[in-house]
Amino acid sequence: MKKLFILIAVFSSGLLLSAETPSLEDLKILESLELGDELSEEEIFSKPQTSTFKIEKDLCTDDEECIYGYDLFNKSPTTFALSSDIAVPIGYVLGPGDEMIIEYYGNESITRRSYINRSGILKLPSLGPVNLGGLTLGQAKELINRKVQEELIGTDVLVSLGDLRAINVYLLGEAFKPGTYTVGALSSLTNILFSSGGVSKIGSLRNIQLKRQGKVIETYDFYELLLSGNTMSDIRLQDGDTIFVPLIEKKISINGAVLRKGFFELKNEKYLKDIISLSGLENQFVQSYEYSTYDTKSLSRKSSIEPYNPSKGFEFKDGDAINILDNNSVKPNSVELSGEFVFPGVYSLDKNESLLDIIQKAGGLTESAYPEAAVFTRKAIQDIEKASYIKNADTLEKSLIDTVSQGTALEGNAYQAVVSLIDKLRTITPTGRQVITLDPFLLKSDPKLNIKLQDGDKIVLPKRTKSISVVGEVLNPVTHIYDQEFSVDDYLSLSGGVTEGADLNKIFIVSPNGQAYLYKNKLFLNSRSEYLLPGSTIVVSRDARPFDWLQLTSVITPILSDLAVSAAAIAAISDNN
Repeated sequence: MKKLFILIAVFSSGLLLSAETPSLEDLKILESLELGDELSEEEIFSKPQTSTFKIEKDLCTDDEECIYGYDLFNKSPTTFALSSDIAVPIGYVLGPGDEMIIEYYGNESITRRSYINRSGILKLPSLGPVNLGGLTLGQAKELINRKVQEELIGTDVLVSLGDLRAINVYLLGEAFKPGTYTVGALSSLTNILFSSGGVSKIGSLRNIQLKRQGKVIETYDFYELLLSGNTMSDIRLQDGDTIFVPLIEKKISINGAVLRKGFFELKNEKYLKDIISLSGLENQFVQSYEYSTYDTKSLSRKSSIEPYNPSKGFEFKDGDAINILDNNSVKPNSVELSGEFVFPGVYSLDKNESLLDIIQKAGGLTESAYPEAAVFTRKAIQDIEKASYIKNADTLEKSLIDTVSQGTALEGNAYQAVVSLIDKLRTITPTGRQVITLDPFLLKSDPKLNIKLQDGDKIVLPKRTKSISVVGEVLNPVTHIYDQEFSVDDYLSLSGGVTEGADLNKIFIVSPNGQAYLYKNKLFLNSRSEYLLPGSTIVVSRDARPFDWLQLTSVITPILSDLAVSAAAIAAISDNN
């Protein structure tokens, strides 16, 4: 009403003052008022579409057979607003809501930003309306250029696009969030998929249909983008388009020696090499595979192991499975050498190679090497040690529960000590150390010492040292300078003596090569020790008496001793690294 009043007032003032037609200034005022109506009316076109987020229940778990690519949509952008700086192709089709920037130069100098209205009409300055709806950007530029040259002599025009309109598209079928989405006019099918959270757990990624005016104009395979990075098949959307996500028709399980394990949706794959292109191979030396399928005649699942032939044809069915069998003989094995080797590093491991072989590969030992103190660790031994720790933790936990259920009164400190011990047994990482020697002379003279190496073995060769370490239940765990005149008791005294929690019957000497000797059984107290070699560690175990109430002292005592010795081994490895 206010604008109508102004419009009437302008005309009225012109009529009252003179009988002439409205001036150019009056017409510009009227045009600006109409332009204001357009802008306020079309502001809805630029509102961005908020994207969809997935919560925990929407994510695929290990128990669900989600196809490869489903998890790609777990994290979507917070909003789906296209960049205003994106280049607009010359074939872009104009429509209501697009902003046109018209610049006259020459005899006329005018710059005007105007929106195409709902009828597809754009009002050109000084020329009037022109129908641009449905034309491409290139066609619109040609039309406006021709009109300006014909009607505004001496004037040229520059036509460009400002803000782009928004379009409405429909996402239906097995989409994660079906519905109507308002997006930018340059949006493609993949933009909508990412914005909406992708497909549901049973929705197809390889047969997505784009429908326009009720007809399927394109079938989109998302795997082309996901597996090969091909964006050529991505489709530009138009207002009113429908994206339909059908159900998965066929999927296959691929496991074994492949780079991508899991379930893959099938489309037109007919050969084994087509399947392998989805998952990839760990190596190119595959010799055989297992094929499993459901036999409709016997109503049972059948499997067979066949030689690997990439060109073999199949009629794959939904639920088939392929397991690429691992060829261990071609797997690259390696061993890691560090410390006082002439050429330390990671070396490939040939079949049946031994300690002497790997020493030769590494160029031998340096003059500073201490072969009696070599630290050799193996994954298989580490696993055995860890299983033993877990078993001991379970035994102690069961005993603790039995004691509490029997109503035995427990001291707080003793109870907490057992809980801490159980926790330590469950969390500690064993060293997996095996006693060896790297002395080439001993390895050659006694073949039993020249053990075969395995994949993942590690050897740390320290420098020759002149120290003795004291750890465990002593007042001051410390490393001392080696003195061949000193006994075990001397080194304990230099460490401040033992604590009240020490078990004097469980003092161990861990020699440089990792072997442990019980001090009480091997030596007389206060005597010099022939076992104290440079680099040895004296370990004072903890007394098990606080755990007497568990009636498992015989179990806890070796556990405490083993943990103490293990701590010494870990310290030795850390020092050598």
